Amino acid sequence: MRSVARLQPTPSLARRLTRSHARARRRSPYLQGVAVATLLPVVLLLARVRVRGREHLPGSGGFVLAPNHPSVLDGVFAALAVLPRRISFMGMAELWRRPLPAWVMSRIGAFPVVRGTWDADAFTTAATVLRRGRVLVMFPEGGVSPPGGYKPARAGIGHLAHTTGAVVVPVHLDGPRRLYRPWTWPRVTVTVGPPITVEEDPDPSRERSLETARRILTAVAALDPGVAEHRAG
Repeated sequence: MRSVARLQPTPSLARRLTRSHARARRRSPYLQGVAVATLLPVVLLLARVRVRGREHLPGSGGFVLAPNHPSVLDGVFAALAVLPRRISFMGMAELWRRPLPAWVMSRIGAFPVVRGTWDADAFTTAATVLRRGRVLVMFPEGGVSPPGGYKPARAGIGHLAHTTGAVVVPVHLDGPRRLYRPWTWPRVTVTVGPPITVEEDPDPSRERSLETARRILTAVAALDPGVAEHRAG
């Protein structure tokens, strides 16, 4: 596993990453329901949450949910948008260095991705999740965005959309960062946009993947009520 060498090339880490990918490819994240049931009442107590545009969500089958990424809490709101369905998502492989975090992450729907390299294992797992009819959350920016703005789009989501032919549903999260100050009882709005379809291509060029990723991020930004015009990337 060449990608593991960029972290800590130990046999135990390699085994944890391999087991996590295998689990994500064949099993539903059973612990996610417990996590959502535990966290959701707390979130609803701390913030006024509104979800708009649920009618745009596909009724069945696998698809990519593509939110912006204003805070570390965004996974909770992504899960809320598609309830009662469960989500799968990528998590930085560093979280798998210790057994307990690795165990928890793998059972709440996460699978590892090695940052700073093209992690083929992560993309294989993502494609398998979609083929099995599940919801994959993938952030077009690839990381938490700066306050009041967006990071440039990353090619990965475009590559996955082309190679799988999966529908991509843009989502805009407005307000999660305000939960860093929960005493203000902030408003958080989750806006789901119309699905985006792309032409299936088993071997898209990086330029084509990046162009599609920018298209997806532009669709996400267009749902932002505070942005009249956005040019992604």
